[in-house]
Amino acid sequence: MDALYHRVYLWGYSGHQPPRWLRRALAGSQWHRAWFLGFNGFFEQDSTSFGLARPFTPSGGNAFLRECA
Repeated sequence: MDALYHRVYLWGYSGHQPPRWLRRALAGSQWHRAWFLGFNGFFEQDSTSFGLARPFTPSGGNAFLRECA
Protein backbone atom coordinates (compact mmCIF):
# COMPACT_ATOMS: atom_id res chain seq x y z
CA MET A 1 0.00 0.00 0.00
CA ASP A 2 2.90 2.38 0.69
CA ALA A 3 3.95 2.07 -2.95
CA LEU A 4 0.50 3.25 -4.06
CA TYR A 5 0.60 6.23 -1.69
CA HIS A 6 4.05 7.07 -3.01
CA ARG A 7 2.76 7.04 -6.59
CA VAL A 8 -0.12 9.34 -5.60
CA TYR A 9 2.39 11.62 -3.84
CA LEU A 10 4.57 11.78 -6.97
CA TRP A 11 1.52 12.40 -9.15
CA GLY A 12 0.66 15.40 -6.94
CA TYR A 13 4.30 16.53 -6.82
CA SER A 14 4.32 16.69 -10.62
CA GLY A 15 1.45 19.21 -10.42
CA HIS A 16 -1.53 17.07 -11.36
CA GLN A 17 -4.91 17.75 -9.84
CA PRO A 18 -7.76 15.26 -9.71
CA PRO A 19 -11.25 16.59 -10.43
CA ARG A 20 -12.89 18.41 -7.53
CA TRP A 21 -15.53 15.70 -7.09
CA LEU A 22 -12.80 13.08 -6.60
CA ARG A 23 -10.91 15.26 -4.12
CA ARG A 24 -14.12 15.75 -2.14
CA ALA A 25 -14.85 12.03 -2.20
CA LEU A 26 -11.33 11.22 -0.93
CA ALA A 27 -11.04 14.12 1.53
CA GLY A 28 -9.59 13.04 4.86
CA SER A 29 -8.21 9.77 3.51
CA GLN A 30 -4.59 8.68 3.20
CA TRP A 31 -4.93 8.98 -0.58
CA HIS A 32 -5.87 12.67 -0.29
CA ARG A 33 -3.10 13.28 2.26
CA ALA A 34 -0.48 11.72 -0.05
CA TRP A 35 -1.65 13.81 -3.01
CA PHE A 36 -1.91 17.01 -0.96
CA LEU A 37 1.60 16.69 0.50
CA GLY A 38 3.04 16.00 -2.94
CA PHE A 39 1.11 18.82 -4.58
CA ASN A 40 2.41 21.28 -1.96
CA GLY A 41 6.00 20.06 -2.27
CA PHE A 42 6.37 18.55 1.19
CA PHE A 43 9.32 16.17 1.68
CA GLU A 44 11.87 15.08 4.30
CA GLN A 45 15.64 15.05 3.97
CA ASP A 46 18.10 14.07 6.73
CA SER A 47 15.26 14.02 9.32
CA THR A 48 14.29 17.61 8.43
CA SER A 49 10.85 18.33 6.99
CA PHE A 50 10.51 20.82 4.16
CA GLY A 51 7.28 22.23 2.80
CA LEU A 52 5.09 25.31 2.88
CA ALA A 53 6.33 26.66 6.23
CA ARG A 54 9.99 25.70 5.74
CA PRO A 55 11.11 26.07 2.10
CA PHE A 56 14.08 24.09 0.83
CA THR A 57 17.25 26.03 0.02
CA PRO A 58 19.72 23.85 -1.94
CA SER A 59 22.77 25.77 -0.68
CA GLY A 60 22.00 24.66 2.87
CA GLY A 61 21.64 28.17 4.31
CA ASN A 62 18.67 30.30 5.12
CA ALA A 63 17.83 32.36 2.03
CA PHE A 64 16.07 35.05 4.10
CA LEU A 65 19.14 35.68 6.26
CA ARG A 66 21.44 35.86 3.21
CA GLU A 67 19.19 38.48 1.56
CA CYS A 68 19.14 40.66 4.69
CA ALA A 69 22.91 40.68 5.13
